[in-house]
This record gives sequence, structure tokens and C-alpha cells, in this order.
Amino acid sequence: MKTHVAVLLLLVAITPVWAAKKMTVQELKQALDSLNQAKKTDEQVATVLKEVELTEELTASAVTSLLPESPGPETNEQVYVLEARSAMLKPPPSDLPQLAPPDVAMQTALQEKAIGLLVNSNKQFPSMAASKANSRFGHVTFRKSGTNIGVGDVSIMTLTSRYAETVEIDQGVERISASGADPRLRRVTPMPEGGTAPSASLILHQAAADGNIHWLRWEIVNGVRTSVFSFSVNKDKSPYGVDYCCFPTLGHVGREDYKPFKKTVGVHGEFFVDPDFGTIVRFINQAEFNPTDFVHREDTRIDYGPVAVGGNNYVLPVRSITQTEVIASGDFNATDGPKMPRVFVVSGYYDYHLAGFAQTAQKEAR
Repeated sequence: MKTHVAVLLLLVAITPVWAAKKMTVQELKQALDSLNQAKKTDEQVATVLKEVELTEELTASAVTSLLPESPGPETNEQVYVLEARSAMLKPPPSDLPQLAPPDVAMQTALQEKAIGLLVNSNKQFPSMAASKANSRFGHVTFRKSGTNIGVGDVSIMTLTSRYAETVEIDQGVERISASGADPRLRRVTPMPEGGTAPSASLILHQAAADGNIHWLRWEIVNGVRTSVFSFSVNKDKSPYGVDYCCFPTLGHVGREDYKPFKKTVGVHGEFFVDPDFGTIVRFINQAEFNPTDFVHREDTRIDYGPVAVGGNNYVLPVRSITQTEVIASGDFNATDGPKMPRVFVVSGYYDYHLAGFAQTAQKEAR
């Protein structure tokens, strides 16, 4: 560990250095403590964190423990970047109970109960609406002092925008009905069109039918011991489609056109089950793309929690993290063109209420 701290302190001294440094969450905590003891500034600590690549998930509880030691807002931002970057990884060993897995019969019963509850709830729950607060993190490129344009350019991950949306969730499918996102971003960084989040029930139902669900491990999530299962669905049976807008295409001479990227893709991922209640508390869905596709990555994590709506209690999305990576130049370089750096969108859901016809029907029933 002393080697990691020494390297990080050296990075501060010779800033900027742009090679990622891999470390565990515990090493990150110790490094931050050493930087604080060395009385490094907020900007200096944030610069160091920009070079860190975690090998484990930075959990919400770990973030909470780190922020009080942060020297300022720039460091806070990079802690949230690290949380988003590591969202699909396994957590540190301390969050992985060393318990024997349940027997095969219990594993089957757990997954069947969880999927059954999810499918039935999607059929029985009324259509919901909610407000969604989004924080978008992307790469910003700037030029080092004293260099020419294009020479020594540096790309860093930072918060690029915050915007609100109104979403409706019906039959487990999330659709955006109103968005405050800047539409100009679609020409700078192609974005998902239509705002349809993955339907966990459809995906898991198909994975179960194909026999593609397997026990992985125990894991502590928000203080609760959960059963973690893996799943996969092949492209030919997948209910999951992607729709991105928009990519430059080879149009008429002297004119640049744009077109969307639409495709049905295979998926794989993990789902986390509370064994006491059979509810799914987390769902990770990772889309599978070909090397020649305009989109190279779309990973989504949805965290679920209890929400009271209209006097009833439901298990609904409370937070999501989406990671995307696309080809920058569309048809101009579809096969071997440079990839856009990864973009993260961290979202929180609030103000749930009955939507549209469901709300009207409930009022009439009263």
C-alpha cells in the first residue's frame, strides 16, 4: 500500500499525468487519508482521483465514508465519478459474506419467486409517473498550457450537465414523457432515443425459459444480505432493443446527414434478490454489441426500493446508473474509428404518483 500512496503523491507533484492507476476501495481510502495528511488542495486531490481506476465497486456506504474526508467540491465530484465508473463491479470482499451457497432447490425457489413477483407486479401495478433527476458525466477535452492545438490534449471525466425528466413506468417499462436534456447533445454525443429503460421482467422471464440463470454469490446491498444470480439472453430471443440518435452518415457530396442506430441485441447481467421477501433489489443489464456497431456499450444498473404511492406500498426504481460508449464518427469510421469516451448518467427517482388513466380510475373508484 505504501507504494500506491507514494505513486499518488508523486502524481500530485508532477501534475498533470494521465495514466490510470488501478486500486481497491481500501487503497483509495488510505491514499485519500495520506493526501489529506500531506495537506494537498482540493484541486490537487481531485487531479489524483482522475487517474484512479477502481477494481471494485465503490458502494454508496463507501462514498458516504469518503465525503467527510474530502477537501472540497472538486474531490467530491471525482468520488461520484468513481462510484459511477465502478457501478457494475463486485464490491470489496467485506461486502461478500463467506457463506455456503443455498442448495439447488433453494436457488431455484429463490429465482422463481423473484421473477414471479416481478412479472405479476408489472401486470398488476397501475401505471406510475415520477420525476427523475439526472447528472450526466462525460469527458471534456482541453489543451495543456503552452502547446499547440491538437498537441498534448487532455480528456478528463467531469459533470457536464444536470437535467430533469418526467417518466412513466407501465408494465415494468420506463418511458420518458418530458425531458430537460439539451437536444444539442445529440449532435455531440449520440444519446438513447425514446428513453425506454430495460424491462427486467421480460428479460429475466426469457432467461429463465432458456435455462440461462445461475447462482453467483451472496452480497450485502444497503445492509441486506442478497442472493445474486447471473442471467443471459441470446440475440435471437432477446426482447431488448437499443435506439440511439444520431450518427453522421455518408450523404450527398458536401452534405452531412444523420441517422439513428436501432438494433435488437443480446444481453447479460445480474439480479439481486432479498431472500426474505423475494423482491429484486438490483438489476444490472449489459447489452451485447458487435465491433462494427455504432454503439459499443450500454450498461444499466437499476436499484429498487419500497415506495408508498396512493396509500399502497410498491417496490420501484429509486436510482439508476447508465454507462454508454459509442463510435464518434458514424459511417465515416464505423469499423475502426475512435470510440467516444464513456458517458455516465446517474439518476434519482422521486415524487412517484399514479399516471394517466390509472390515476383517473382510482379517483372514479372513490
